[in-house]
Amino acid sequence: MDLPSIDQSLRIYIPSFQRPDGLKNKTLKLLEGIDKSLITIVVSNKEQFDLYFKELPDYTYCISNTTSIGEKRNYIKKVAKEEYIVMIDDDIKRILDADGIRLSGERIYQVILKGFEKCIESKTSMFGMCGYHNPFYLRDSCTTDQLKFLCGNFMGFIQNENFPPIYTPYPLLEDYYFSCKHFLRDKGLVKFQGLGCDTRFAKNKGGIQSSFSEEERLAQEYKIIDLMSCELPKGMFRVYEKKRGKNIQLNRFFSPTTHHC
Repeated sequence: MDLPSIDQSLRIYIPSFQRPDGLKNKTLKLLEGIDKSLITIVVSNKEQFDLYFKELPDYTYCISNTTSIGEKRNYIKKVAKEEYIVMIDDDIKRILDADGIRLSGERIYQVILKGFEKCIESKTSMFGMCGYHNPFYLRDSCTTDQLKFLCGNFMGFIQNENFPPIYTPYPLLEDYYFSCKHFLRDKGLVKFQGLGCDTRFAKNKGGIQSSFSEEERLAQEYKIIDLMSCELPKGMFRVYEKKRGKNIQLNRFFSPTTHHC
């Protein structure tokens, strides 16, 4: 495995909105030990750039001129010149392993390299980890041949002539869409089942919460779930009700080679 080639074509993108202080004190602190030149902060417009640059002048920036997180992730995929791209959310406090040990920035970088190495070995193009840290569900293992949900707060993509970028048509739930579409195309995904993120979904100030009210977000998600149910093969996921509203559970037994559209 030619790991230097990964090093030479790797970039970490952090989409962020209205959270310069949160980004500084959470995700960027999490990544301390990783060369700042490998990190690009993706902001929505010139006003946001001015806000972030004042607080964090030592980083590279992109202005996406987008509103939704789905659009931001599409923008990153379109403008990325690197073959190996990582997207990390701006509100991750810690990444922990199955034993509850916090990963340093150096160890996170090794996880990134290993994720791309596993993708290359399994001829797949997307990797991730658990979107939350719950030791009861974490297993010190890595899967490559099952349909798994790769949460948008930490995911990596290979983009080249063999794996052209997959874009989402949806403003939200883009991580579910990416997980399903990459699995259908590549017949696999890489998931580190023994790693999880410590974050508070939809609780921190800024981010998606600044773009939608709770009611608007739920209405958007319901509409997207209906559209995805029509677009994606039957049996790929099920929809169930939770206290907050509808939720999606991917079917880990789904086969990309035997499905019927």
